[in-house]
Amino acid sequence: MAAPRCVRSLLRPAARVQAPKSFSTSRAVRAKDGEGRPELFPQDMSLEERLKALNIDPAEYQKLYKSQQKVEREFAKWEPKTAAEAKRRWEEAKDTPDHYTLLHIYKRAGIEPIKLAKERGIQHPDGEPTPLDPKTRKELGDLRSPINVQAVNMRPLRRAAEHGIPVCDLQLRTYSIRNLLLFADFAMRAAYYMGLPAKGPIPLPRITERWTVPRANFIFKKSQENFERITMRRLIQIQDGHPDVVKAWLAFLQEHQYYGVGMKANIWEYESLEAATNVGVEIKEGEFEGRRERPMLEKVREILGSEGYRESMKAWKGPEGVEVRQ
Repeated sequence: MAAPRCVRSLLRPAARVQAPKSFSTSRAVRAKDGEGRPELFPQDMSLEERLKALNIDPAEYQKLYKSQQKVEREFAKWEPKTAAEAKRRWEEAKDTPDHYTLLHIYKRAGIEPIKLAKERGIQHPDGEPTPLDPKTRKELGDLRSPINVQAVNMRPLRRAAEHGIPVCDLQLRTYSIRNLLLFADFAMRAAYYMGLPAKGPIPLPRITERWTVPRANFIFKKSQENFERITMRRLIQIQDGHPDVVKAWLAFLQEHQYYGVGMKANIWEYESLEAATNVGVEIKEGEFEGRRERPMLEKVREILGSEGYRESMKAWKGPEGVEVRQ
């Protein structure tokens, strides 16, 4: 029975393997030891003369040489001689992980880094700060940031409503909650500094919208994709505010509107009963009777008719088509 093909190479006689030729040159070509090599220094030159020729300080060389010899002797003592000793050293190293830190290395060499730093006046990064003198401490204590700067890190301040009559409902809408919270905080702070009592921001129910769109037509109609959009809302209500101040507040928010945040405002204005008696009365130019803005318009007329305003506007030259009334 013939042997399988896979084992024929193992059963046949081993072929002679020719040893590769060496890359070294022949003995006749090789030079003898010392032949053809230039000598850097003469044989009779001393070590100090050789060091001076190489611009090396002999004293520094001796110091480094002795230090190296000392390290080699200490390493020879520390190096384990048997496997049991090496295992014991390894177990000790695992139990004391901080034994080979830079601080311990300095201590084994006889150097106290912390003590040396205190002598040289170097402050430790994790140590206690240097105490300040009483004068500097008092000056720093008297300094303080403005109250509006301190309020940035606190909750928005609010003004109490006297009557609680709503005059404006501002609704903020967005798809990103971070933008919504930031702009709502900004609106509350603006209302406080403009003297408007504000309530909120009040979370409103989310608006969730979903759509199902076919990816293809005909026989691939079952392959559909779903989309969802969630609208988050907040409500800020202004109470007991003057209509002009409320409009100025909304205009300020619109000017500094944050991206990704939409606004929707409902405004209510309240008039006195005297407004009903002025219905149908013809208003002539320059008359402010019966108008809510009468005090402001009368003040503007007073300023425009003053002597100081006229003197300051004499040298002013406006564009063509603009008339300055005196």
